[in-house]
Amino acid sequence: MKLRALLFVLTSLFLSILLNSTHASSLPAGNNFNLDAELLGESRILVVMISQSDCSYCQLVHDDFLAPMHSGGRYQQKALFRELKIDTNSALLDFDGQQITPKQFAKKYQSTFTPTLLFLDNKGNPLVANMVGINTPEFYGYYLDQSIDEAITRLQHP
Repeated sequence: MKLRALLFVLTSLFLSILLNSTHASSLPAGNNFNLDAELLGESRILVVMISQSDCSYCQLVHDDFLAPMHSGGRYQQKALFRELKIDTNSALLDFDGQQITPKQFAKKYQSTFTPTLLFLDNKGNPLVANMVGINTPEFYGYYLDQSIDEAITRLQHP
């Protein structure tokens, strides 16, 4: 009986770790915004999280909000989600097809603090104000939904 209970606990722990690691890694990296612009079309927006590796608030926004939104399906017709880590040196393609560094991209959108969320159209134009930081996690999802809906409205009615 004790062996069965131990096996159940270990199996549950393994599944929990597996699900959490899959959940946390599901947000695509922002490395080719030129291609993302094509994927967006005319009716969806691009939500880009500007983050850095040792940012616990970035991890919170990623794990609790953006990754579930990206993988859930409810937002599939509304947005593409990307994460851009500014503490990497890898070049990326900007909307115009030019190579740019993550720091240059962040500076272009006045994103000096992390996490910052950008809401962009398929040409890289901001549609609504950036969401900077996270003050109250309890209301963050609401504010994020509001920003996405407002950005889509502006996209449809410029």
